[in-house]
Amino acid sequence: MMLDKIHTEHGYINRLLCILEQKLHAIQQGQPVNYSLIKDIVEYLHKHAECCHHPKEDVIYQYYQEKYADKGVMEKLDVEHQDLSQLTEAFADAVDMILMDAVIPLDVFADKLNQFVTRQRAHLEFEEKYVFPLIRRHFTTQDWIAVGERYQECECDPLFGDQVLPRYQRLHERLVASV
Repeated sequence: MMLDKIHTEHGYINRLLCILEQKLHAIQQGQPVNYSLIKDIVEYLHKHAECCHHPKEDVIYQYYQEKYADKGVMEKLDVEHQDLSQLTEAFADAVDMILMDAVIPLDVFADKLNQFVTRQRAHLEFEEKYVFPLIRRHFTTQDWIAVGERYQECECDPLFGDQVLPRYQRLHERLVASV
């Protein structure tokens, strides 16, 4: 079922957010941080969310809205997905600036990182605790078939899929080491 796949992806995202929280604590403690690893995480979250994760959710949410007419919650999620995309782009820009040796005070960067992680977690929590149970309560087998027909499965996950892309090899090794 698509919600099970999305739930699994949320678990992957949470693992990445945990690493970002560790980096945040290191920054706050004045310890050195691997900003390239932060860049890898943010880039993965941005690219995967934009091309696979959010489109999958959006198909479900749009269908729910059409069939069950609960526009408020689903419209909020659409706006939230757009806001998260903008937040991720802005945070990615801040990481790039640091990697290009631009002077950004660490407390400012730490605030941006904290905001990024906090917003991502709040979004995942809202979907998991409120939206998914709502959809599970209403959707029938026919609804899932209809949603499946609307969604074109995207290519494999470049980090958590069967084949890890070389671009994400270092991040994959970090994830394996943290298990």
